[in-house]
Amino acid sequence: MFSDTITITVNAVDKVLTRINQDGYSSEYYLRSTDDQYQLFIRNSRVNDKKRPGIQMDQHNVEFIHEVFPVAPSTTSVVRRCFATFLNQKGDTLTDPKNDALGFLAWLSASSGAALGKLQNFES
Repeated sequence: MFSDTITITVNAVDKVLTRINQDGYSSEYYLRSTDDQYQLFIRNSRVNDKKRPGIQMDQHNVEFIHEVFPVAPSTTSVVRRCFATFLNQKGDTLTDPKNDALGFLAWLSASSGAALGKLQNFES
């Protein structure tokens, strides 16, 4: 189980989110200030592989949401959302899927997020 707080650093500022719910294989973490709020959801489940009937996959999902509250009543809030989902086949090792995920995340965040910037500019 993850700890009661999780720290996520956003633009060099630590955001300490506190667990507000834990329900079986999922948890919710939360931090609110006067200007914004952060939420982190961790979910684990078992799903059937749609392309390969009879094969079960362990699904692990993390979702991070940052909502910036409106500055005036006539404006809307800004919501920033990112998530990652990893699936590994039931019966596979734990090490190899983890290594694949680490490689993927390293590529995504390398060079100060160069790949993320390209994605934002609709490059593929």
